[in-house]
Parts: sequence; C-alpha cells; structure tokens
Amino acid sequence: MKRTLVLTGLILTLGVLAGAQDITGDRVVVPARNSSRPRLIKANVSNGSITVKTHPGQDVIVETGSRHGRQADRTVDGLRRLNLPPNGLEVEQDDNVITVHMNGEARNGSLILTVPVDTSLQLLSSNGALDVDGVHGELDLTSHNGAITAMNVAGTVVADTHNGALKVTMDRVDPNKPIAFTSYNGSIDVTLPADFKANVKLRASQGEVYTDFDVKLTPGQSITQPNNSPDGRFRVSTSQIFSGTINGGGTDATFTTYNGKILIRKK
Repeated sequence: MKRTLVLTGLILTLGVLAGAQDITGDRVVVPARNSSRPRLIKANVSNGSITVKTHPGQDVIVETGSRHGRQADRTVDGLRRLNLPPNGLEVEQDDNVITVHMNGEARNGSLILTVPVDTSLQLLSSNGALDVDGVHGELDLTSHNGAITAMNVAGTVVADTHNGALKVTMDRVDPNKPIAFTSYNGSIDVTLPADFKANVKLRASQGEVYTDFDVKLTPGQSITQPNNSPDGRFRVSTSQIFSGTINGGGTDATFTTYNGKILIRKK
C-alpha cells in the first residue's frame, strides 16, 4: 500500500512578485499508482464550490480557485498588497483513494478536480455548488447550501442538497446499485436512459411530479388508523411517499423534495 502526502502552503513565484498578477490558486498533480481499477476521490470545502471535469490521462489534478480578485491597488503606507495564494491545501493518496482537505484560508475557496473518466467521487460543500461533468463511477454528492449539477455521468448517483436545485443527466445506470436524489428546498430534474428499469419511491411534499416515463404506481397507498373514539370511528390518510415501477422494475430509485417539483425525463 503506497501512501503519498502532498502539502501546498504559501508559495510565491517570480511572476507574482514581479507582476503583482492575480493568483488562481495552488495546483497538485497526483500520478496514477494503480490504473487497473478506478480511483475514489474524497473532497470537501466549507465556503466554495467543487467542479469536476474529465480528461484522457490517468493523473488526478487538484487545483484551488481564486479567493479574491485583483486588489493590487490597495496600499498601506505606500506599500502595495500582494495577492497571495490560499494556503492549507492538503492532498493524500492511500492506495487508490485520494483525499483532499481544504484547511485554513483554503477552506473558503473553490476546488477544481480534473480526473480520469472512470473515477468515483465523495464530495461535500457546506456552502457552495457542486458541478460534475462526464464522470463514470459511484457519485456521492452533498451540498448543504448550493445547487448540484451532474451532467453526462454514468454508474450510480446519490445526491443531497438542503437548499438548492438538483439537476442530473445519466448516460447509463448501474442496475445493481441504488440511486437517490434529495432536495429539501429546490426542484429535482433527472434525465435517465429510455430503457431505465427501476422500483421508484417518490415524495414531493409541497410540489408535483412530472415524467414522460410510463410509471406504474402501486395502488392502495392509503393508511387506515383507528382513533380510539367510543363510536369506533377511524381515519384514512394518504402516505406522502408513493412507490411504483418503471419498465417493469429494477434499480431502487428514490426522489424526494419538500419544497419543489420533481421532473423525471426520458433520454
């Protein structure tokens, strides 16, 4: 088992000192140790976005975005301020797992990951959006306050945002693993292959569900409850979670929103 630890701290380059140019952040290239199987990348930020894009290579490229724009005109006692790159980026590779920590000032910046197509992701942003494009693998995406977008992905997706819209387009779905999409305050818009087979659970507490799939809802989803009154009356309530099948059933697929609508599109 090979473990590699890379720390990037406060770095000054000649170009920065000479030109007082904008700093776009730190950059770490993690070489492939075992390219025979996909890698897992774990990353989180506090106040920033995470963007993931693919490339044909086997290396993983980790970059931090700019924390602020050009401020070279700010002076103190006639001295010009240098826009220094954020420190605190930590990248660790343990076998085929790459962990990215954003410490110190870097926790408030954005993160850009360039990965091979076959890569699994565990991403978390406390206050920021997640944007993934073209990745094939197991995707676990969480944003407490921010939108989640995953386009042209394949494999499995579990996406959860508390405050933000969720939009996903899947080219292929792993039939052996569940998928789930949750937004507490925001709409869910998911596009799936036309031959997608699923057992679905749907919940839209304050919204509606729209789809061009032929969804067969399970009948009789009301709940009868005695109210223990002397006259023997009872109450019938309807469950807020509806279940059904798409194309005869298959993958477990859950769609949940509390304030928003659910759109399930056929690709």
